[in-house]
Amino acid sequence: MKILLAFLFLFILLLPFLPRNSEEDISVYREGATAEQSTHYPLVIDTYDANGTPVQTTFQRAPQRIIVDEVNALETLLILGQGERIVGAALSTSGVSYARLQREYPEEFAKVAPVIQNAIGREQAVALQPDFILAWKASFTPRWYGSTSWWQERGVNTYVIATANHVLKDATVEDECRFIDDMGRIFDRKEQTDALLRDIRAELHVDEATMRGREQQTVLVVEVGERDILNYDEGWVVGDMVRRLGGRIPLTSKYIGEEELISCDPDVIFVAYNDAYGKQFAENFFRAVRFNSLRAVQNNRIHFVPVEYVYTPAFKLLEGIRAIRRGLYPDE
Repeated sequence: MKILLAFLFLFILLLPFLPRNSEEDISVYREGATAEQSTHYPLVIDTYDANGTPVQTTFQRAPQRIIVDEVNALETLLILGQGERIVGAALSTSGVSYARLQREYPEEFAKVAPVIQNAIGREQAVALQPDFILAWKASFTPRWYGSTSWWQERGVNTYVIATANHVLKDATVEDECRFIDDMGRIFDRKEQTDALLRDIRAELHVDEATMRGREQQTVLVVEVGERDILNYDEGWVVGDMVRRLGGRIPLTSKYIGEEELISCDPDVIFVAYNDAYGKQFAENFFRAVRFNSLRAVQNNRIHFVPVEYVYTPAFKLLEGIRAIRRGLYPDE
């Protein structure tokens, strides 16, 4: 009897420390089990390695710990409701785009931690323990993350955004749509991404039909720096936007000089900017007397657009198409 009472007394003492089958534990377990049992996975996605070579990556479930580079890729994940799964985001925190993300997605953005200025090194990335890295090809170098194969060998999936860094020699609107579709598939948000893709294709169908038979306009899409002028040729997504909307980009070199710009004398110039300083710098640049002979200056057809509209635009693709259309056809 004394032994029984001793065991009973010991049990009462230990009771507060015994594991509990709480509702929270059950819900987490069930959520994990559902993810494992989902018929959506395993999922095979076509992407690229650090050398730009096509590869396939298999996802056994939706990524749980994500590192992401650059504004539009981060915005894509915020729109898809993945903020709490982002363990590291690398982008400029000084530009207008960063402030816009905070303003437009306050609740989802607040879940992202940490946001790291400009770039994440491999040691830092390892410490974040990701299971997925979404980035440009330029980030998978020894200076930053290291190679995609290094991560894949350690069980971390990678996705290289094909419309950045000229992974694709001639990137198109359809390539950008493919990125949007891939994100919908990877995160099991197809209904959401399919709705956007329908809107994009419907807009392009109407635009192409409306513009058919009109005189082709010459266009330049540039970024103005303190030392050079970056030229977006027809090999970029924005070049395909211009072509589909009835324009033509005549220059093919990556950088152009002022004399070449003046000699080209396009009908329309779109100037991409990263932040308020960049926009002001570009506006002052084209106010210079030396550009007064340009038709685009004389006809007030220089248009300033956020860089995320023209470079790997992702969910900003529709807004980019509309911005180019307004610049080409201001009276429509």
